[in-house]
Amino acid sequence: ISYCRRGGIRVEGSEIRNFQVTGCDIEYNNYRAFQKEFPGQEDVPTAEIYIDVSQEKSSVREGTISSCTIQATRSPGGSNIRFIGRGTDGNHKVGMWTISGNLIGSQDNNIHLTDARGVTITGNYIYSGHHRNLLVEHCRNIVVGSNCFGHNPDYRGSELATGVRLVDSVDCNLSGLIIQDAQAGRHTVEGAVPVERKGLLEIVRCERITVGSTQVTDAGEPGIYLEDCSDTVLTGCTVIDSREQKLMPVAVEWNGDGRGNLVTGCRFGSGTAGNPEFPAHVTTHASLLDN
Repeated sequence: ISYCRRGGIRVEGSEIRNFQVTGCDIEYNNYRAFQKEFPGQEDVPTAEIYIDVSQEKSSVREGTISSCTIQATRSPGGSNIRFIGRGTDGNHKVGMWTISGNLIGSQDNNIHLTDARGVTITGNYIYSGHHRNLLVEHCRNIVVGSNCFGHNPDYRGSELATGVRLVDSVDCNLSGLIIQDAQAGRHTVEGAVPVERKGLLEIVRCERITVGSTQVTDAGEPGIYLEDCSDTVLTGCTVIDSREQKLMPVAVEWNGDGRGNLVTGCRFGSGTAGNPEFPAHVTTHASLLDN
């Protein structure tokens, strides 16, 4: 399912149950091939799989995206997989979805969820996001487990920096991830817009987030950045810059207000600015730092 202007699979304002997308090759569904036929529409958001239930009386639930190759060329605001719900009061209108066992790459955002509830993302290889590999906004009950966010080492001169961002979200679990940044700590693809981020993994204004058994390596910014979070736990994580010339300033930067936060059993390597320091609302226990 390829070379369609507004999306390979596009659902807007519909009501669907039992929606399976399996074993498909879904590629290059964006404006790029249609510039002559449709001038001036390059900013219309596109995605390989685009589901928008922001309209009244629409919902799409009970779905699977599995065993697919889902990739593209970048389009402004575009995604490989895009879910849009109906505000935080209606975020269950797009949910009960699994995204597993796919290759997902080469778009502005690889997976972009807004106002979604009950989505599991497991067993995927996710790469080449110009803005973010995974962007989760105003969501709840999102499970992200055992995925690899990375690069091929032979593309060193043509890499896109990595990024996972959760913002204004509740009750999410990230576990068993490998998140590796570009070796240069920035985009090296010619013509790519520089990425703006505060960490390789960013968690902002969230509650009840658990990050466990996750490796964050070779960040160009802080490995994990948290701001104004509560009841959030980092456990069993490794955050290290393995490059000979380090670029990561600090393994973890935690800012803002919060309550009930915990860091336990982690391995934090030193950055160019030293070891992490945590605010008073973060309890730390049994983590190993460099001397």
